[in-house]
Amino acid sequence: MAPSSLTTLLVLLAVVLVAHGSDPDILTDFVVPPGTNASLLDGTFFTYAGLIAGNSADPAKFTVSKATAAEFPALLGQSVSYAALVFGPGTVNPPHVHPRASELLYVVQGPLMVGLVDEIKRELYAQTLQTGDMFVFPKGMVHFQFNGGADVARAFSAFGSASPGTVSLPVALFESGISDAVLEKSFNVDEATVLALEHDLAPAAPAPAPAPDSPPAPKNGGAAPVPACLALMVGFAATLLLL
Repeated sequence: MAPSSLTTLLVLLAVVLVAHGSDPDILTDFVVPPGTNASLLDGTFFTYAGLIAGNSADPAKFTVSKATAAEFPALLGQSVSYAALVFGPGTVNPPHVHPRASELLYVVQGPLMVGLVDEIKRELYAQTLQTGDMFVFPKGMVHFQFNGGADVARAFSAFGSASPGTVSLPVALFESGISDAVLEKSFNVDEATVLALEHDLAPAAPAPAPAPDSPPAPKNGGAAPVPACLALMVGFAATLLLL
C-alpha cells in the first residue's frame, strides 16, 4: 500500500476513535475481559492482525474481515470497530443494516458503487466511488455495495460501535424460516419463485469425497454460473425497501 493511502487510513481511524459512538460509556479507560488478569496485560492485548486476511481473500468473491469486540476484545467499551472489504468483479454486499452503528466507508481500490435507502422518502441515494472517496451510511439505514467493474475493489469501513451488528435482508427474509405464504403475499409472487430464491440462497452442500479408485473430477476454468433467480432476488429486496 502506498504511504499516502496508509496515512489516510490512519487519519480516518483517528477520527473515528474520537467520534461519539453508540456504545454505553465506561467508567474505566478500557475493559478487561472476564477471566483476564489485568496485571499481565501488555501491548499484545491492544494489537490485532486479523485484517491482514482481507489482503489474501479470494478475489473472485466478496469477503469481509472484521475487527469488532468479538474478534478484538480490547475494543470493548471503545465505541469503535473496523472491517476490510474485498469485492471480486461483479460481486455485491447485499442490502443490509447495522442496527447499532453508523458506517464510514473508505475506498482504497475503486471504483465501487454504493447506495442507501431513505425509508421515509422512499428514495435511493447511490454513488460510484473512486479510490480515495468516502461514504457514510447512517445507523440503521438499508445500504449495499456493488462492484460492477472488471477488477477487484477494496474498501475499509469504520463503525461507531464495538459491536455494530449486521442484518442481511436476503438472509433475514429467505433463510430465517418465514412462511412461504407470507413471502408470496409480501412480494406478490408465486410459491415456485419463493422456493427458487430459498434454494439459491441456501448454503452449498459440501461435495462428496471421490471413491478411492475414481479419477479426479475435471476442473472448470470458467467463472461460476450466476444463479437464475439472482435478478429476481435483487428486485424483491428493492421492493421490500420501498414498502
